[in-house]
Formats: sequence, C-alpha cells, structure tokens
Amino acid sequence: EIFTTFVFNLAGKMINTGYSKYCFLACLTAFFLFSWPLSAHNNSFQGGNLYFLPVVFDERFPCDISLELPKDTSIKGDFVFAELQQRISIYDSKDKYVSDLRTRAYRDFIRNNITRIKYIESDFPKEAEKIVEINSPRLFDVFFSVEPEKERAEFDQSTRFRPKRRYWQWGGTSLLQFSQNYLSENWFNGGVGNLNMVSAQSMTFNYKKNNFQFNNLVEWKLSFYTNDNDTLRSYRTGDDLIRTYSDVGLKAFNDKFSYSSNLEIKTKFFKSYKENSTDYTSSFASPLQINVGFLGMKYQLDKKSKKDKYRKLNVSVDVSPLSAQYTWVADDDVMKQNRYGIPADKNYLLDIGSTINAKFVFNLNKQVVFSSRLKYFTNYEKVLVESENELNVSLNRFFSTRFYFYGRFDDTPNIKHDKRFGLIQLNELLSFGFNYKW
Repeated sequence: EIFTTFVFNLAGKMINTGYSKYCFLACLTAFFLFSWPLSAHNNSFQGGNLYFLPVVFDERFPCDISLELPKDTSIKGDFVFAELQQRISIYDSKDKYVSDLRTRAYRDFIRNNITRIKYIESDFPKEAEKIVEINSPRLFDVFFSVEPEKERAEFDQSTRFRPKRRYWQWGGTSLLQFSQNYLSENWFNGGVGNLNMVSAQSMTFNYKKNNFQFNNLVEWKLSFYTNDNDTLRSYRTGDDLIRTYSDVGLKAFNDKFSYSSNLEIKTKFFKSYKENSTDYTSSFASPLQINVGFLGMKYQLDKKSKKDKYRKLNVSVDVSPLSAQYTWVADDDVMKQNRYGIPADKNYLLDIGSTINAKFVFNLNKQVVFSSRLKYFTNYEKVLVESENELNVSLNRFFSTRFYFYGRFDDTPNIKHDKRFGLIQLNELLSFGFNYKW
C-alpha cells in the first residue's frame, strides 16, 4: 500500500542518515495504521491507507495525486466510474482536494473512535509554558545586590486563587546592626572610640472581624557598646527595653473612628551599671511601668498612593481621657538611686490622668520608611512625653541603614537633670546591618 511503502521508505532514509534508532518506531506505526479497521465506504484509492496520513503527520501526501482517475481504476461497492470522477472534478486544485480529504478523514475518525478521545481543545493551555533557566546566584549577590522595582504580574480573574478570609494577621521585623567609631589617643577633642551592637525584634498580632479589632505589639530593643574608660567591664548596656502594647476597639460612627481601650507594659532585662562602679541604675522589673487607658477614642487612617504601590501612609491616634500610670521598682539597690520619682518610703508610684498614644508610619517607596511613636501622659501636675523616631533606608531585603532618635521629657520630682538639656533626655544612633521584615 502507498502509505506503508512511504513509511518503510522513510525508515530506510533514517538508517542511511544515522537515525536507525527511530526506524523501528516508524515500522510499528505503519503496521498499526495499516491494520486499523476501515468502514465499508472508505476502501477506495482515496479512502485507503492514505486516509489516516493527515491524522498522523498533517503534511503533504507522499505521492502525486491526480484529479483524474485512470481508466483501469478498480471500483468497489455501489459507485461507478463516472460518479467518482464527477465528485473529484469539482475541485479546482489538488490542494483543495487534499484539504477536503483530510477534513473528512478527521471527522470520520472522531465519529468511529469517540471512546478513544481523552482530551479536547479546551483541556490544553492556550499558550505554551515558557521555560526559564534559573541560575543559582552567588551568596554575595544575594545579600548585597540592590533590588530593582518589579511590577506585580497581572492575573486572570477566572484563575486567581481566592483564599479563605483570615481574621488573625501577624508579622514582624528582625534587626541586628553595628556601628563603629575609632579615635586615636592624640585626637584633639579627646574621647573614646567604641563598637556598638544594636538588636531590635518586634512582632505584631492583629485580629479584626466586622466591627471589632484587637491589636498587639511585642518588641525588645537591646544594645551593647564597648567603653575603654570603664576599667571594671569590657562592655556596657545601652538601650534595653521590653515593651508590649495592646488595644481593643469597637467601630464607632465610621471606619476611621472606634471606641478603644489600651494597655502598655515596659521593663528592662539586664542590669545597667554606672561607669567604673558596681552600682546599677536598672534591672529586670526595676522599673516596671504599666499604663492603662480606659474607654477612649481611636482615630486610624490608612492611605495608599495610586501612582506608586509602595508609597503609603498609616496614622493612628488613641486618646484616653481617663488612664492610670503605674511604676514599680522591685530591686532595692535600684530604689537607692532615686531615679524614677518614687517616694523613699515606697517602691511604687501610681498616677491617674490622661494619655495620648500616636503612631505615624510613612513608606516613601520600597526602600525608605519613616516611623514615629509619640506618648503623652499627664496627671495635671506633671508631664511625661516620649518621642521615638526611626528612618530606615534598605539596600535590599537583608541589609539597611538606620537612623534612630529617641527623645524624652519627664518633670517628675527627683528626676536627674542634664547640665545641657535639663529635663530633656536624648538617645541617638546611626547604624548599618541586617534587617529583615516578614
């Protein structure tokens, strides 16, 4: 048969050109198609083995097809020679005849073998998946490469994954940075060089459902620095703060206002010694400060830029007209320093007044973030103000430069005065190192 002859000729060419390992597959295909059962009306020259050629290869026929039947054509069935010739002569060209033959062959194959069809056109992807080669980056490139801006891929609405709603949301930030200052012994202004290590760990757990919300923050800030002037120890404790802040709110007249109550707890973990002395000014739970804000009002604003998806602003202000500030010192040695305004005959101090807690976070872009926290408390006789500010400039997702400024004002009696700033207390630090947000 013509198709079988074509396949075996193809197998011979494979052998001659070095593709002998494929000739067995070609012969097996020819045998399978040749032995395929055909319907009764497809046993003519045009409906024999050539019948299945377009289904397999969809290429040109391996023989020269003529639109005129030879006189010695063998006729089977009810067809006569004139009727077959008339059917073929309606085609203007051989290409149209071959195309129609392929179409009829395909349709007949579908009708007679419907159980063999496992997939249809809609089961296959519209576009072929592109293979992208992934090169394993070097460790240095991962940590120190600057990440460019990348636009988020657009997803088809019909294929987008829609997860179940989560009422709890959590996140955190881990920071470990260093700063170093060296001064020679003959430095004209004097002074002592130092190496500073800063660690800041924070986690948030927020719950929101319908008109109810419950927000929680836990953070621990710790820093150590070397001081050659201290002959008793090689390093000293700088910043040491364990702080938790929680607020619970119920929606008021719109989405920006809510009735709220809050709780803040602060303490230290390590002992903080004086220079060249065994006396220390603070230790764990000395002091322990608790501020409770009773029924108040909270204002919250979340705004995002339409032009830059990374630019956004978050502002929250929590006003508690009635609040309590409690300070407790558990260590008697710390009490002797008389640094927290507590009367000498007690180890605690309770003040009733009003509190304002405010938070401001501005994301200028993906790399630059400025955040600020303000606390104001007064019992209408004295005032406590804390202002904590941080500017974080990220190199990539692992490293950043951080400028930290903490200002504090406290006119509680017996608070130590600074010769230059009086009752104003300042803490400033510029550092670079590891910074990861999740």
